[in-house]
Amino acid sequence: MKISDYTGKWWVKWLLIGILIRLILMPITLHPDLWVFSSSGYLLAYEGKLNVYEHLVNLPSNHPLVSIVGNIYEYFIYPPLAHVTFGIFHLILRPFTDPSFIPNFWRNPDSIFGNQALPWHLFLYKLPYLFIDIILAFLLTKLFDDAYQKKLAFVLWIANPLSFYTTFMMGQFDLLPVFFTVLALIFAKKKNFTASLLSLGIGGSFKMYPLFFVVPAAFLFGKTFWERSKYVIQGFFPYLLTIAPFITSAAFRQMVLFSPKNQKMLFMGFPVSGAEVLYPFIIILTLIYFHSLYSKIKYELDEYFLLILLLFFSVTHYHPQWFLWATPFLLIYLIRSKFKFNIVILTLFGAWLFLTLLFEASLSYGLFNPLIPSLKDAISPAQIINKYTDVFQLKSIARSFFAACSIFIFWTVSQRKNSTS
Repeated sequence: MKISDYTGKWWVKWLLIGILIRLILMPITLHPDLWVFSSSGYLLAYEGKLNVYEHLVNLPSNHPLVSIVGNIYEYFIYPPLAHVTFGIFHLILRPFTDPSFIPNFWRNPDSIFGNQALPWHLFLYKLPYLFIDIILAFLLTKLFDDAYQKKLAFVLWIANPLSFYTTFMMGQFDLLPVFFTVLALIFAKKKNFTASLLSLGIGGSFKMYPLFFVVPAAFLFGKTFWERSKYVIQGFFPYLLTIAPFITSAAFRQMVLFSPKNQKMLFMGFPVSGAEVLYPFIIILTLIYFHSLYSKIKYELDEYFLLILLLFFSVTHYHPQWFLWATPFLLIYLIRSKFKFNIVILTLFGAWLFLTLLFEASLSYGLFNPLIPSLKDAISPAQIINKYTDVFQLKSIARSFFAACSIFIFWTVSQRKNSTS
């Protein structure tokens, strides 16, 4: 990154505004999933539990964590690298946290709202993401050569509401795989293809979706069958390496490998018999892969990433925080198209926002329960709307709008490549 790109200190104002917004949101918002990540980090940092999966399923029935979770197999469903990372975060933050904070939560979850240390711990548990998010804003600028486009990339990410919501309100760790997918683009731009594939594999070791990017990346980078095979192996290697020590664990396989959330893209199917279906996700994903392999007019790597994610979201009942995965690629799409299709992106975002508001209250105004504890029991907008109309029909309409926008983006990407060929 050239120093000349940041002369004039234009970026300082935006950086400070972005940091301030994040700092305000961090201690006053909470989603219950944050306790999952915090408990995972606590178990490694304070109790030295590396295999969190076996530890959880072997907890005695009278353990307080078992009593608040119910089905312990659904408590921690993330790959091992996520657990290790949370443990590292907690080790770093250990001098500043109360070691009894998490165990007290296990014993009495409702008491957490009367704990005066809650804002401080919320702030600390989200703090590591602040540094990663800022670095990501600067990394995005490296994907562009034009100085004005660099500014746009920086400002749009720093002011990105998806980042505010997912990372600094909910406390989700989706920022980590997003970081590595963007890093993969930077390595690809520098023709460091091995580092690019390894970066995708590391991202997939946090949440598995970057592994869908490995095949088109390998097809674009390699010229021969053996080169492409080598790149595919490199892309999956970090994931396979990190899960290898746990693969014999039945608890790990049930919690992670065969978790229903990892198969959501297969929920939509067209029946071909009483027991068999055709999966639209696999059909279109395969077509995208073949396009990256055989087409004479290939898309940019980030465009393949974007199209795969839009496909995923169009056929999947996705969780709101997952939309952060596509945000950097939509940002690149907007800048590259010179905001020609901003209404499409706004419609896409509007559909996402509408669907998010119709989830349970904990994913919208309930996030402010540290300020107003009663919000943890608030009814969702969907419950209110459902008294007057079919809320699922409204959600289906919103998903249809989302899918239509995704198809249009597919078309514009194709048209742009054809016009420039």
